[in-house]
Amino acid sequence: MSKILGTNKEKDELDVLQLLDFISNTTRRSILELLAAEDLYPFQISRILDISPRIIKDYLKELEKMGIISFITRDSDKGPQRTYASLNSAFSLIIDVGQNTLDVKYFTTEDTLEEVTEKKEKESEIIRKQTSQELVKIRNFVKSKVDEIRKLDDKRRDYVQEINNSFNLFNKIIEDVFVNYQDRQIIRSIFKILINRVEIRVSLTELASRMRVWRGELGERIEYLAEETDFINIEVDKRGEVWYSI
Repeated sequence: MSKILGTNKEKDELDVLQLLDFISNTTRRSILELLAAEDLYPFQISRILDISPRIIKDYLKELEKMGIISFITRDSDKGPQRTYASLNSAFSLIIDVGQNTLDVKYFTTEDTLEEVTEKKEKESEIIRKQTSQELVKIRNFVKSKVDEIRKLDDKRRDYVQEINNSFNLFNKIIEDVFVNYQDRQIIRSIFKILINRVEIRVSLTELASRMRVWRGELGERIEYLAEETDFINIEVDKRGEVWYSI
């Protein structure tokens, strides 16, 4: 499996900067968000985002070059084989900014922190050889904080992996239940909104705005899904606003 990071510091820094530049674009981030949910072929992505297939293919080639996605050919029930874009691995970018500090770290959730640990240990060794007793004290203090951050990074990586596993299970369930792609997107949109807020419901008005679809058509479709499955609960408040929960 390809990796985005290179084999030396200069190459690593260049690759991470390329990744940061790539995800700074809204359309590119939207492509990554779609592929994080399920494998798609380029024309599907083009149709979902309403963007030229040529532009989508160019962006996918950039992702493949960086090692973030791979192309997989699969049989199709509706015609010839199709080539799908598939996310190679979940990853995290951590940016630390502070006094005299600007550090960008890239991890796949399967990676360990061995490279970061080795780098910090070498830096500590240089400090021990070149500094006075006062600087050694400063070094020891900073190192203790770095160790604490490293432990937090380990926990964060584990949490991210657990979240990814849960999302994979969630996606598998809705793919098994819902044949229609748009229906799956409705369920995913409600789910993503709810996990990022204290309130466990979302209004039809907000959902339609976020999905950029007509409110009446969306409401009718969700009513149908609620009748056909047990996934969605519907409530109507005194003002007539419709609310959904999962």
